[in-house]
Amino acid sequence: MNPRAIYANRSADLIIRRLLAVKPGEQVALICDPHSAMEMVYALAGVIEVVGAEYTILMQPTRTTERKNDLTPIIEKGLEGADVMIGLTGSSGASTYSHVVKRLYDEKRLRSSSMVMRTLENFTEGGARADYDALYAEGQRLAAVWREASHIHLATAAGTDLRAPIAGEKVIIECGFATEPGLEAAFSDGEVSQMPRVNAAAGVLVIDGPIAHIGQPDSPITLQVEKGRIMNVSGNCRQADELRHIIASIKDADNIAEIGIGLNDACRRNGDFEEEKKGRGNIHVAMGDNVFYGGDVRCAVHMDMVIYQPTVRLDDRIIVDAGQVRLD
Repeated sequence: MNPRAIYANRSADLIIRRLLAVKPGEQVALICDPHSAMEMVYALAGVIEVVGAEYTILMQPTRTTERKNDLTPIIEKGLEGADVMIGLTGSSGASTYSHVVKRLYDEKRLRSSSMVMRTLENFTEGGARADYDALYAEGQRLAAVWREASHIHLATAAGTDLRAPIAGEKVIIECGFATEPGLEAAFSDGEVSQMPRVNAAAGVLVIDGPIAHIGQPDSPITLQVEKGRIMNVSGNCRQADELRHIIASIKDADNIAEIGIGLNDACRRNGDFEEEKKGRGNIHVAMGDNVFYGGDVRCAVHMDMVIYQPTVRLDDRIIVDAGQVRLD
């Protein structure tokens, strides 16, 4: 058998049996689009059947930037009958950031794993091979510290210097496991994240890692942030031009929606934002929609932007020191 197929089966078994704890008789929705890696879909479907649950494969159209968070109405209705959802859309994060999905989480009717915009490589290599029990335990430790903090400060030698109040906002552990209704994880996974206070983040972000939908910038991109909004984009590269266009053309794309800290030491630095944003000691800051994080800013996009070698302070405590996670 092809070695990659063996690892795909191992990953599918881990996701279905342990990370999602799918039970006999449960209904599992596998949401795809024409860009999905169908090897992943079929590997997951096979294990779902073995454990005695049922799967339904739901295919929707490719989503352009203007509709990245939209599921089709048929899929939205179909999710009303699902116990578990696995999002596998290759062109968008619709199955992660859909407002219908968020409602089903809040009503404790659905749990899910996000594998959006991921390839078979993400499914079998790098962060997929982490020790997920250890990862989840560390995520819980970081979240416990984060929940007690009132402010966050991000800084890098490249020029990032962003501050935001965070007191009272929900801290989200995404370290693979989503075994109860209302929980969401991803695969590969390994981060803890939070929405900064809406309209409050201020300072500078220097983006030197990959950006969702855009890719690795040819040179660093500088974002000026005031009152939680991106006011200016500086950079002499194609990716900066694309970012400027998205912010100018999509309502609320300038909103600072999320700050996440990566914990997965198996993730590689390979230019793939889905892999790198989970990488240990990296951070990502997202712009656009923040509804998943407890906010009320609805936007057609939610775009993660990776930053290397950060120092992160929660109040006066250094949690990440120049890219090194410090929880001891």
